[in-house]
Amino acid sequence: MDITAASLSRLDANSRYYLSNTTGTIKKANLWQWFKCATGVGDGRAKAQRLADAVKASLLANAGIKQDAALAAEIGRLDTTKSLSGATLREIAGRFKTAHADAIAAIDARREAHGIAIEAADACVADWVKNNRILAAPENVACFRKFALYAVQHLEEKAYDDRKVPSDLRGRMESAMRKVVEAINTLEVMQAVQGSRLGYPLTKDNGADRPRLNTPHIKFDELHFRAVLAAIVTKNGPARLADFTQRMIVLFQENILQERKDALLKTNLEPSETPLSGFVFADTATKVYKAMENSEWHRQSME
Repeated sequence: MDITAASLSRLDANSRYYLSNTTGTIKKANLWQWFKCATGVGDGRAKAQRLADAVKASLLANAGIKQDAALAAEIGRLDTTKSLSGATLREIAGRFKTAHADAIAAIDARREAHGIAIEAADACVADWVKNNRILAAPENVACFRKFALYAVQHLEEKAYDDRKVPSDLRGRMESAMRKVVEAINTLEVMQAVQGSRLGYPLTKDNGADRPRLNTPHIKFDELHFRAVLAAIVTKNGPARLADFTQRMIVLFQENILQERKDALLKTNLEPSETPLSGFVFADTATKVYKAMENSEWHRQSME
């Protein structure tokens, strides 16, 4: 089992445990593990020590804190010459949960919300592929899955702040995700039909095993993914359609994008499980991107 405050509280009080080398999860000690600890042969005691270290790290992560003196003292007193007692680990977890109940509730709510986001994203992306709203190429599908996850980070933070996951969260997440694909589809139509001068790579080729599309779609790579992400993600969810299309047309036309691509490609983008990482990227990258306009103007004026 994975190590969390909740899982430690469910350990068998009459059993002993160690950390598996292969899975990194907590396991019940068998006779062979007992023998290795008792004799000091092999890695039995090392497994017990790794479990002690993992328990400390996991409990701190459960509460979103970096250190806790009481926990460190309790972990330091564990006898790692033998596999660790389930009863002792349960008691440590119980005391830690009591001391940090509010923080743990917030982290648990965010973690549950992110799990719902993953389920919603997978369902939405599958539907978009089925209905030819996006290209079915694996790299394109991966980009849209990330778009979907970054689009709902504000809802994960709301769960964190409220210490609870609302019953309608999945529906609200799916609604936010649909705003993203609708915005990108609108941009594709604008470029293909209205001549927006965006200049992004469009194609009707949907793969060798699928028929050509009636409407062309953007073929995403990392640069174009980041440009759209920077334009669509806000602290409060997906941008309004009008705001998104204006940012894309004014800031991220292909010729400008290629000149300033380093601003987007070199800006750090944390994965979607990192709180508000999509907004942090969008805000930082856009500021750097806009700042490059002055250096371009200066360069062009000197030519």
